Amino acid sequence: MRSSILERLATEVLVGDGAMGTALMAAGAVSRNTSEANLTHPDLVSSAHRAYRRAGAQILQTNTFAANPIMLKTAGLAEQGPQIWSSAVQLCREAAGDDLYVAADLGPTGALLEPLGDLSVEEARSSFLRQCEAMLGPSVDMVLLESFEAIEEVELAVSAVRELHPRIPLAVTMAFSVGQGRTSMGVDGGTAAQRLSELPVDILGANCGTPQALEIAFAQMSEHTDRPLMAQPNAGLPMVTGGRTVWSGTPLEAGQLAARLIACGARIVGGCCGTTPDHLLQMARAASARA
Repeated sequence: MRSSILERLATEVLVGDGAMGTALMAAGAVSRNTSEANLTHPDLVSSAHRAYRRAGAQILQTNTFAANPIMLKTAGLAEQGPQIWSSAVQLCREAAGDDLYVAADLGPTGALLEPLGDLSVEEARSSFLRQCEAMLGPSVDMVLLESFEAIEEVELAVSAVRELHPRIPLAVTMAFSVGQGRTSMGVDGGTAAQRLSELPVDILGANCGTPQALEIAFAQMSEHTDRPLMAQPNAGLPMVTGGRTVWSGTPLEAGQLAARLIACGARIVGGCCGTTPDHLLQMARAASARA
């Protein structure tokens, strides 16, 4: 039986996984939405999970970052939502086995809330509730709300999770991709940590964006919360070479960045866009060195 992830974080640095989208794109398995691969290419999704497991991941994230009902509707996949969600959990649990943790990965809606956009609070919260109802069950050990940029949208997602599951471990990471460690909505790391610490959230952190912006925001977060921290940086910067998107960061650089983030307080380290099993292997070694 797996021990509580929150208990382990008190004494250990755990390792998340890497970029599912990067793996699927490299395999040519992405068409309308990365989560569609749970139905069209389940073998490739499973293979990616297992590759990150071999590299040292202890927390595997479901292939559902882009599977919010609103995003699925935009991609023409609204009717396939229940199958996408259930398949994602099954594939991830099978790869995780009995010893690794499964995190239900919930991303933002991809739309702006009123009054900045056309999405109503009721519609946004309902979308999070639908996805949570379908995904959260005995096969899931924790929830990860990742790549959020607006605190108001985080609050709706957290409310939906807690309405259905008051005690499941819940992590929130925000994407700091602008200038000196801000989200596209202008939220800096310190402000994010203060606001998120007021919510029933167990783990806070940062993911996506440039490694430099993330590292700045993460340091700010560490000064404004006593919650366990999580960091999942990109593998450098994206570049288009020969019609393909490649990432500038090397595995060695990923390991070095992970070591700095751990020194700054990270209790979970993993990778976001561009991160491969080779990158994650070096990050896992950095985590092991701190044990």
